[in-house]
Amino acid sequence: MSRARSMDEKDRMILACLREDGRMPNTRIAERVGLTERTVRKRLQRLTQDQGLKVLPVIDPDLIGLDTCIYVGFNVERSKLQQVAARVAAMPEVRYLAHVAGPWDLLAEAFLGSREHLADFLLKEIGELEGVTSTETINVLRIAKFGYEWEVPDVTKEHLPEHSIAHPEG
Repeated sequence: MSRARSMDEKDRMILACLREDGRMPNTRIAERVGLTERTVRKRLQRLTQDQGLKVLPVIDPDLIGLDTCIYVGFNVERSKLQQVAARVAAMPEVRYLAHVAGPWDLLAEAFLGSREHLADFLLKEIGELEGVTSTETINVLRIAKFGYEWEVPDVTKEHLPEHSIAHPEG
């Protein structure tokens, strides 16, 4: 059964504090949100365990010399799909990998540091993967938005299909 639970306004206020500063102390969050430090700590524990909250550093790839961003769509032999996905996911350049429906079987996002790095990545790393039947590369010219500061949508019973709502056992 799903443990999904919608976040209330106080949860959203706590998340807003963490989006501003992921290292903000619980005492400061408590002051800003109007809760006790203990309550903030418990809510953060629940958000981490039940809602998938992770507080991680975000590095701007451009500032560390990884200024070439590409997307690679892969077509893969069905029998090799999991093997190819595991190999691509392990590549340090790959930041995101998904199994997708559409023109490809997999879609990867990668950050690279130079034309030479791009060539080696596409021709050697990707080009020599057993089971890959074709790829399509999209080169990002300019990033208009890069961030993880998005708002968590308010998912309430009115917005969820009936089968996705967690019901108490009974």
